[in-house]
Formats: sequence, C-alpha cells, structure tokens
Amino acid sequence: MVFGLAACGNKESSDSKKEGGDGKDEYDIVYLSPSTESEYWQYAEIGMRNAIADIEEKEGIKINYSVSGPASESETDAYIKAYESVIASSPDAIITATLAPDGTVPKTQEAKDAGIYVNFVSMGLEGGDSNDYGDYYGVHYYCDNTTIGETAAQSMLDGLEANNIEPKGKIGMRMSVVVETLEERMDGFKAYMAEHAPDIECLDTLYNENDVNNAQSNVETQISTYGDELIGLYGGNNVSGDGIALGLKNAGSGKKILGIGVDSDSLEIEALSAGNLYAIIVQTPYDQGYKAVENAVEYLKTGENPESEKHINCPSQAVTKENMDTEESKALLDPTILKK
Repeated sequence: MVFGLAACGNKESSDSKKEGGDGKDEYDIVYLSPSTESEYWQYAEIGMRNAIADIEEKEGIKINYSVSGPASESETDAYIKAYESVIASSPDAIITATLAPDGTVPKTQEAKDAGIYVNFVSMGLEGGDSNDYGDYYGVHYYCDNTTIGETAAQSMLDGLEANNIEPKGKIGMRMSVVVETLEERMDGFKAYMAEHAPDIECLDTLYNENDVNNAQSNVETQISTYGDELIGLYGGNNVSGDGIALGLKNAGSGKKILGIGVDSDSLEIEALSAGNLYAIIVQTPYDQGYKAVENAVEYLKTGENPESEKHINCPSQAVTKENMDTEESKALLDPTILKK
C-alpha cells in the first residue's frame, strides 16, 4: 500500500546521466540514515523496505539491503564517517539524507566517481530551488521546507480562530539544529505570519540539539517568561514538537497556547489526540523512501534515470484532531501501519 506517491511533483530539470544498466539480478543498497533512532527516518526506511519487497516480488530481483548511520541527527561528524565506510563497502546504490551538506557534497562526489548511485530523501545537498550539485546524485525526493513553514503558519491562524484567540501576541519558535534548508521552515512561517497576521511577533528561534529535555525546558521557560503574551508555539521538527507537547501538558496550557509541530512520532500523535498539540505538519518520508529505492533500482537495471527532474516535491499535509482518524491521515502520522 503506497500513500501519496502520485502527489509528488517535479522541480528543477536536469538531463545529466550516470553509467548503469549492467543487467544484474542482484543489487546491494544501503540506507545511510542521519539518525537510526529517529522515528521520522525510520518511517522513510519503511517505505524503502516496502519498495524492496514489491520489486523483489514483481521483478524477481534480489536486493541486499542494509542500514548505517549515527544514532542522533546531531552526530554529523559520525554521519560523514559512516558515509566514508559505506562508500568503501562498494554498494550499488546509497539512499541517504543529510544535515551536514557541506561535508556530504565531497562524499557524494566520491560515491559517484566510484560508480555508486545516490538518491536523497528529505534533506539533500541543496534546496529545491538549486541544482549546484545535481551531477553528483540521481534524485532528491523532499517536502518543500518553505511551504512546510507556510502551512504551519496557516494552521496556527486556523487554530487561533477556532479557539477564539485574537491573532495578537508572541509565538515561540524552535528547531533542532542550525541547517540552511531547515531554516526555510522557520523563515516560511515568519514571512507568512508577517503578511497575514502583522500583530503577531515571532520570537527568535531556540535550538535544542534534538534533545527532548532541552526542547521541553525551552518551552517551559518561554511560558513563564511571556505569560499571557504567548499565544502559540511552533516546532520545526518532531523533537521540537515533542518539547512543545510536553511543555504544554505540564503547564496545562493546551487550549490557551496553541502548539504546532512538524513531522510525527508517537508522543506527538498522543498529544494531538489529547489536544496538547493543535496540528502536526506531516511530511511524506514513507513516500520519499519508497520512490528513492524504486528510482535507484530502475537506474541500476537500465542505466537511465526515469525521473527528468532532480528535485521531486512530495507535499506536506496538516493533520489536526478533527481529521487524524481518516485512513490517509493515519498512514501519514504512523507509517508503521503500512509495514509489509
């Protein structure tokens, strides 16, 4: 079962091709994860594993699949070292995502030079409006980060209206680490608010190093510091959303202060159901992982990249308590239910 694959759209064309099409019936594919402990990146892996199962059943191709990478997203040095080790193992293809693009660019070039096909999910070497390093990889499947921020901002405004809260006051902003592409989620949110709700002030972004305790502490500090002036909290990734959910639960402020998270995990889903989060902006890691493997295998078989574009946008969606029980929302919130 594949949700949302047809919704992915193209951006930034490229006609670069790499060597391939060796006609083998067995391939080695490695998923180099930015965080083996993150539920978000595990959701991408479910898509990859399902794609492999479907391809093996349909085409009789054997795929030897393995996973590498650090435990935490903050371990970017360990990610680069893992990339080096994966390249040294000489797989046919690598599926990865990076929070350290500067260090990842030369490694991806090295992989290409070694004849390894690389696809990116979610976090690539560049944003969706750039193609500076397009010759180094096959395709980047992603959710546009600016649009994620804009969707979160509109969800916040919808929630304020639904809860009879005047769109006037301060909104706390938080993110895991400083990464240029992730900053687009924050900038998109702020720009949308500035245009549609000029009486709302977006506070400076606080960073939690992907530590839920830090994320929760930051929330509780802002609640005590700003009091009634604080009307909303926006977290640009799932750990930041976890911190918001826990902070609002402890403060008993789920109705008075609205929380919006990005990406889902079990804690956020529970908070959404309980009303401690108003909405979760859900990306499509399952779809991205599925399509990245599907594309890689097709390239390895034929020597041709079936995508005519480098950046394929798989749009995010807002999930609230009101729509979280639909079949589509359930699969977006918790792709584990799609496991084969």
